[in-house]
Amino acid sequence: MSNKTLAYVLIGVVLVAGAAVAGWRMWASRQEKALLTAGEVKQQQPPPQEPAQTPPAQTEPKPAEKISGGCVRKFDGEKLKTAKVDIKNRVVEIDVKGFGIIQAGLYDSDAPKTVENFLRLANAGYFDCLTFHRVAKGFVIQGGDPTGTGSGGDSAFGGAFADELNPSSPSYKAGYKKGVLAMANSGPNTNTSQFFIILADAGLPNNYTIFGKVTKGLDVVDKIGAVEITPQMGPTDGSPKTPVVMQSVKIVK
Repeated sequence: MSNKTLAYVLIGVVLVAGAAVAGWRMWASRQEKALLTAGEVKQQQPPPQEPAQTPPAQTEPKPAEKISGGCVRKFDGEKLKTAKVDIKNRVVEIDVKGFGIIQAGLYDSDAPKTVENFLRLANAGYFDCLTFHRVAKGFVIQGGDPTGTGSGGDSAFGGAFADELNPSSPSYKAGYKKGVLAMANSGPNTNTSQFFIILADAGLPNNYTIFGKVTKGLDVVDKIGAVEITPQMGPTDGSPKTPVVMQSVKIVK
């Protein structure tokens, strides 16, 4: 074999080896991305909510409007704006059409502003006829958005309000246990009207203000958590195929 031929052979070997190394690196990169994606899917994602810029709370009364399943919503914006509500030791009742009653005690000592917001909204009929627009199997049910999309919501204060995340409070220490009510958000200090109820103990980071816990009707919560969904954020996380309507949310104690 001539020196020239040998040189060509050596060049060919180097090119083949380089291509093999490049191919292996590409394969390894794809495998790493696949593992990262799988890890992200396995992690429980925090309940998403509306963008940080939220519309101001409705301040003028609106005509009664049909929202879902023939339910007539009589939200009174003026009442939301002016009515005073005592926040101490209150209990709210959520009447879910076709499912039953959920009662929850609210944590006014741990999250006074959040409790005030929820009570004022309920008192003005804000939640009536809205839906649980999201069901994440084994994780949460989420509602409180007039648009039913997860991208809307108003607060009693005319805009987004701050988180109440006190590490020394009992609810913060207890964490996101089954039956807990907490505020959904799109980042720090972006609370409005969307909230979620935990379906099973969850290891969420303390980024969502806990403001109450179900005291009656956990079986109702479980039934809602078991409905058929249209997947949106993964195979087990999406919107109910049949709307789950809160006929009313009222203060009962």
